[in-house]
Amino acid sequence: MTRSVASDEAASGPRPRAGFRLPRAARLRKTREIRRTMREGRRSRGRFVDVFSAPSLPGRPRVGIIAPRHGRTAVERNRVRRRLTEIARLDLLPALETRRLDLDLILRAKPAAYEASYRKLHVALLALMDSLEAVCAR
Repeated sequence: MTRSVASDEAASGPRPRAGFRLPRAARLRKTREIRRTMREGRRSRGRFVDVFSAPSLPGRPRVGIIAPRHGRTAVERNRVRRRLTEIARLDLLPALETRRLDLDLILRAKPAAYEASYRKLHVALLALMDSLEAVCAR
């Protein structure tokens, strides 16, 4: 006799809380919006990430993440994408809202980002944000 309760419990498992996700309104998802931001926006080059920024058409900060293959596996690309998304959710978007900068940001990972720790990515992106704010203030 099999015990199906355990498998049912495992399948239903704890669900992630809604507060731990990047809000839909804060995501750049459409290809044309991403291409517009990359084509018309300013590019800031960092060691791990290139940041493209352009004025946001809806009037609120939004972010898009690009993790190119660079000869890496899907697992490695997803890890970098998740790290960049979390940094954007916790630090970049709130900083943009606080400073009242309505920008669309594209974070494009460089090959070095795949070897970097979360802390290194975090520090590098915060430094890029400071330089971005200086450019926008002009």
